[in-house]
Amino acid sequence: MPGPIMNTQDAVSANFAECFVTLDGTRYSMLMAKEFEGTASVNTAEVYKLGSVVVGHKAQTVALSFSMTIYKCTEIFDLVVENFIKTGVMPTFDIQTSNDDPATTVGRSTKIYNNCILDGDVLLSMFNAEGDFVEQSIEGYCDSFTRPEQYTNPAYM
Repeated sequence: MPGPIMNTQDAVSANFAECFVTLDGTRYSMLMAKEFEGTASVNTAEVYKLGSVVVGHKAQTVALSFSMTIYKCTEIFDLVVENFIKTGVMPTFDIQTSNDDPATTVGRSTKIYNNCILDGDVLLSMFNAEGDFVEQSIEGYCDSFTRPEQYTNPAYM
C-alpha cells in the first residue's frame, strides 16, 4: 500500500499574491507588479580540520535581495533616485508580499522586507514604435525580513 502523497491542490499558484511598497510613510499597492522574488543568499567559508581530509563549511553571512518587474505606471522609484541625487541620501523603503491561493490547505504566507535599497538600473523613460508595454525591473537589497504569516505544513508531511 502506498504512503501519503502530496495534494496537488497544495501547489501554490503564484498569481494569487499581493505586494505593497511603503516609502516615506506612504503605503502603495503595487497592482502593476508582474513578478517578484525575494532571496536569501547564504555565504559560507571553508573550514579545514586537522586529522581530516574532509573540508567543512560554516555559514558566515547572508545577503537578502529582491527583484521585481512592474509595468511602469508609477514613478515612485524615479522619486527615490531623484531624492538620492538631490540629497546624497538613498531613501529606503519596505516591501510586503503575500501569497494566498484559496485552493490550498497551507494558508497564507506574508513576508516584509525591511530597509530596502535600490541596486542597479532604474528605467526613467522609454518608448518604441512597436507599442510594447513599458516594463521596469527593480532590484535591490534589504536589511532584514519578517514573516507575520506563514504557511502551515500540510497534514501529509
